[in-house]
Amino acid sequence: MADLTGKTFGEFRLLKHIGSGGMADVYLAEQTTLQRPAAVKILKPELIASSAERVIARFRQEAMAAAALSHPNIVQVYTIGEHEGCHFIAQEFVKGKDLASILRAHGPPKLGPALHVIRQIASALQASGGAGIVHRDIKPDNVLVNKKGVVKVADFGLAQLQERPDSGALTREGSTLGTPLYMSPEQVRGETLDIRSDIYSLGISCYEIFCGHTPFAGTTATGIAVQHITTMPPPLSEECPDLPKTVCQMVHCMIAKNPEDRYQTPGDLLADLKALQTALKQKRSLDLVRLPVLTKMLKKPTSEESMVSVLDVPKVKAESPEKKRTTDSFESVDVVRPSQEAARRARREAVLILGDREWVSLPSWEEDSDDDLTMRRRQPEFEEMDLTPMVDVTFLLLIFFMITAAFDLQKSFDVAAARSEEAADAIVIEDTDQLAIEAEIGADNRVYVDDRSGETLEEVTEMLTAARLGNEDLELHIRIDPDSRHEMRIRVNDAGTLAGFSRIRSSLETVD
Repeated sequence: MADLTGKTFGEFRLLKHIGSGGMADVYLAEQTTLQRPAAVKILKPELIASSAERVIARFRQEAMAAAALSHPNIVQVYTIGEHEGCHFIAQEFVKGKDLASILRAHGPPKLGPALHVIRQIASALQASGGAGIVHRDIKPDNVLVNKKGVVKVADFGLAQLQERPDSGALTREGSTLGTPLYMSPEQVRGETLDIRSDIYSLGISCYEIFCGHTPFAGTTATGIAVQHITTMPPPLSEECPDLPKTVCQMVHCMIAKNPEDRYQTPGDLLADLKALQTALKQKRSLDLVRLPVLTKMLKKPTSEESMVSVLDVPKVKAESPEKKRTTDSFESVDVVRPSQEAARRARREAVLILGDREWVSLPSWEEDSDDDLTMRRRQPEFEEMDLTPMVDVTFLLLIFFMITAAFDLQKSFDVAAARSEEAADAIVIEDTDQLAIEAEIGADNRVYVDDRSGETLEEVTEMLTAARLGNEDLELHIRIDPDSRHEMRIRVNDAGTLAGFSRIRSSLETVD
């Protein structure tokens, strides 16, 4: 196609050719009416010559699909038009690079920036899925990142509109479109797709973001595509030994072969991503974080193939029919001793016996105390509870008793029972009608007393001593922001005791 630089398409003056795709050439342009930059995609004439109506219809469908979406993580479409026989789409120009180029130039990012990018892509999919749109081509090449780290999902050219089944789908069931490296198994088979297919493609992209390459490779497009149906991906934990176990499990859940075993909506994925980002911000170990949605999915019955994928372990082939068990609900699975090569490749191997839903461990596998899956133990009724706050309360009480004994305080106190997870984080000592000195622990982990603030034990003790001066019978009331660290709560209790307060009570509430 001839260079169209300098020509004007409607209100868009083409300034520079910046790229080409499978269907169109892309130009940097200026929207003359608003004097803002834009990206103009012009359909390639040779495609129109071969199948004009179908290609133009799909080209227009890209604009219709994207124009229906208004989201900060989706490239905004300005207009669609035709000029001198050339069909074009004018859309937002993103000053940045595509994610694929960034990965090639700099390699895998650190965990924090990676989760930041993935969460924005998932947010875009939540918007498109809510509008009944399947992108069908989620991959790093179609993810743009500007200089501020804002992610924009682009190229809805392969989108399938689910809301109009009677309009004559441009991509009919039985046909396949997409990029083989990132296609879901159902997309390879040409089946009807929903948002879970995009979640699979995002999972493959996440795999590449974390370790620098996709799980499947080959010399032909067909060879790569078939692997999405027949081959289990290499455990991400082997490719990235330093990556937290929880993150590996999340990615393998996204790329489960069976759509029923994946995250069902981008909203579910966002909930787990938020939990990971919160733990990372609080500098907690991500290996100990229980993701709310993934935890529930690991507990429900699932196919042997997908469960092995989610648990990030290799599949072991059957050799001995004598070890086979069957039920009405599941296919039989054989348990065999792994070969030396398999033992070398996998540090943690496990085989799932689906017949009676028990877990059988091989010598190289160790059960973590944080695992949701137990070894032949009855599941307790409180399995869904997060017991971390209870442990925190026990530790706080132990410290408080030690300090009380050291200062020979003989006054009795009662600890209120925790009625919820929020209440379990607070020590409540019997209430009184006396006036109190107010201390606050903010989300920034600084302690505020009146108009003063401090952070160290000495600073907090000095502030509380000054506030208590001349008021011997006052109690200390500590307001604790939920986002503050537990060690700060212990520190303020210690400071209160050192300052001479005989009564200390705490409450969990947001501190402005």
